[in-house]
Amino acid sequence: MQIKHLYEHNLVEELRREIAELLSDSFDGYPKGRVFFHQIPAVRILASKNNTLIGHLAVDHRVIHSGGVNFSIFGIVDLCVGKDFREAGLATDMLKYLYDLAEKSGIDFLMLVSGANEFYLKRGFSIANNVCCWMMVQNNRSIGLVRRKLEEGLMYKAVGDKVWPETEIDLLGHIF
Repeated sequence: MQIKHLYEHNLVEELRREIAELLSDSFDGYPKGRVFFHQIPAVRILASKNNTLIGHLAVDHRVIHSGGVNFSIFGIVDLCVGKDFREAGLATDMLKYLYDLAEKSGIDFLMLVSGANEFYLKRGFSIANNVCCWMMVQNNRSIGLVRRKLEEGLMYKAVGDKVWPETEIDLLGHIF
């Protein structure tokens, strides 16, 4: 098995088709043939075996703002593993790969929104209860700003020595 990262602009069409298929197989209601839900990510962590894509993790690299301070984050998007390769630790390996990349890149936090809290808690993430502000995107259109706590579960993992803020988080863009 091989895990690597690719910048979005370097993906070839064949790999885009493989990613779209894996996302569609992994998430109910994922738009068919698309490789992103709300916005194109900056980087993708890809796992393959015998030149076949078996795992995917998209990364939204951005700055968020809270209490007068900016934080550099990697937002975790669309983490999934092919059906035949689940329960083998591949998702954990991809998260570790991302954490190591974040450390080398001076990122403050890994961040995500998920309903799979138990999975992420076991891998060192914490639940955040902050009110958040983000741009609502629906059907490829910006429809306004939202300010509230996230029902799905906002989670984070510190990469460096910064402390997660307790004040409102401005995502400075869409939710991932």
